[in-house]
Amino acid sequence: MIERLPAQEELLHRLVDVFLAENAKVNLSAHRTKEKVWEGNVMDSLAGIQCLQQFSILNFQFSILDLGTGGGFPLLPLAIMFPQHRFTGLDSVRKKMDAVERIVSSMNLSNVMLLTGRAEELGRNHAHREQYDIVTVRAVAETAILLEYCAPFVKVGGKILLWKSMDIDEEISSASGAEAKLHLQRKSPIIYELGNDWGQRQILIYEKIKATPKEYPRSVGSAKKHPL
Repeated sequence: MIERLPAQEELLHRLVDVFLAENAKVNLSAHRTKEKVWEGNVMDSLAGIQCLQQFSILNFQFSILDLGTGGGFPLLPLAIMFPQHRFTGLDSVRKKMDAVERIVSSMNLSNVMLLTGRAEELGRNHAHREQYDIVTVRAVAETAILLEYCAPFVKVGGKILLWKSMDIDEEISSASGAEAKLHLQRKSPIIYELGNDWGQRQILIYEKIKATPKEYPRSVGSAKKHPL
């Protein structure tokens, strides 16, 4: 993991304070203490640094979409650590995105933009379809569902990063059909320890090897009701 500069460390801790102030007004996260937000949101988000390093993107400007960003994780910590990259947060819940927008404004994060909408609809929009180098997701849903949401946004050769717990071999295996239909290829995951009581976690990595078929994403709700 890259070393955090003093200015970045300061911004990350400030993010915790600003986030907690917003979380008191809008329910963005179950974590409501500095320690919980730091470990469970910020440090968990920063595990993605290993993936970004692995893709050798440190010297190039990449476009990164955080799908289902909720309270802004991993979007905001990664944007702080990689100011040279362009980050976009997407969520369908307006009040959450309004809260994240206030956080972004308060912290003057000029490399972050926000979208409110459904992945199934924006994934068909030419302004966003296959326009992102990397899509990140910490949202809680089955892997097959998340892959259908993510794949349309990623460029061919781009990566999808899914924050997941361990011991989900059956879930990963069940997603093999979605992987094939969406022209994705699973790579070796990133395994990391959060420490204390958080334990070991992983980031699943999928590479897009061909353009997403035109029929995906399906209509709103279809991926949840009938996973590929």
